[in-house]
Amino acid sequence: MTRAAALACGLGVSAAFTGVAGGAPLGDNTVRLAPSQLKLPQNIGPLRFTGQNRFSDRRLGRSFAFNASGISLSIYVYDYGISDIPDGSDSVPLCEQFEGAKGEIEHGGNYQNVVLRSEASRPLAEGPDAPTAREAVYEFDRHGIHATSVLWLTAIEGHFLKLRLSLRTEVADELDEARPEILAAIAEAVSQRRKSVPARPVPAVQEASIEVDSHYDAETGALWLTYALELVKFSREHPDTRPPCGGRLVPGYAAELAARRAALAEYRARTPALRTSRYFDELQRVEDAGYLDEYTWTHFRDDRRDVTPSPGLQLSDFEEYRQRELLSHVAQSGARVRINTVRALPDPARVP
Repeated sequence: MTRAAALACGLGVSAAFTGVAGGAPLGDNTVRLAPSQLKLPQNIGPLRFTGQNRFSDRRLGRSFAFNASGISLSIYVYDYGISDIPDGSDSVPLCEQFEGAKGEIEHGGNYQNVVLRSEASRPLAEGPDAPTAREAVYEFDRHGIHATSVLWLTAIEGHFLKLRLSLRTEVADELDEARPEILAAIAEAVSQRRKSVPARPVPAVQEASIEVDSHYDAETGALWLTYALELVKFSREHPDTRPPCGGRLVPGYAAELAARRAALAEYRARTPALRTSRYFDELQRVEDAGYLDEYTWTHFRDDRRDVTPSPGLQLSDFEEYRQRELLSHVAQSGARVRINTVRALPDPARVP
């Protein structure tokens, strides 16, 4: 999708954000955010509606521009060719659009010195039932001009609603005033629409899916199920290890260590007649030798996160043990976990 201009052209002092945008009657002086049925006032604080653009690719919908001196707001309304988009900001499709938009800012275009200042799940209005948007606040340079830029993304009635607000340095301190006014205008538009079309129910989503390899016997499969359940538990307690928008879980060293210990503890608790797994027999010997931590680091760390080994790991000693005792050993993971929910963003009250 084409990126909107990040900055307005004016250099003067902007008008202050005062008043409540949502108070403007939606029947007068409004702009419809086609292809949705949402309507916004043509004036939001000092911002004035300056025009719209219809993309040739219908999946990209339309964009709507609002500008003031030193401030620009671009609103994109589109479905990206996706049907049945859930309302709100917590669905996998919405999260994927949010991460893609962040990627455009961080790696695309001609932005320099890009810094992600904060992320949050931002209510559009006050109240426990207010709709929310995923928010990311950036600072960057473009064509020698420093700017603060805010990305918001939510969904309503089968459309993504993406907003980009950019403020030049000299008016960046107006963000705290601009944010509630702009989001209140969106919340009012949603509220007005809800009076005629009730919100669609959001289907319940199972937190995670587990797949255990089918070639194991029932007793060994149960061990790998224990392993996978521990991975889910660890990821729930450490949400930063989960993929942002759901998907295959790449556990990493700490989660793998916890999961293998849990499965091995179950194996040790069985009667000798039920301890028939060659792999877990060898894993038991590794633990008895005191090298389970080193074994897990060697075979199952995540190179993206697990960069520096803990000082207590005896990796050279384990390598000697491995060459001596585990020459024919094959490291295994007999189950996989897929996360089906998006990673929660912080409460804005906790964002600096």
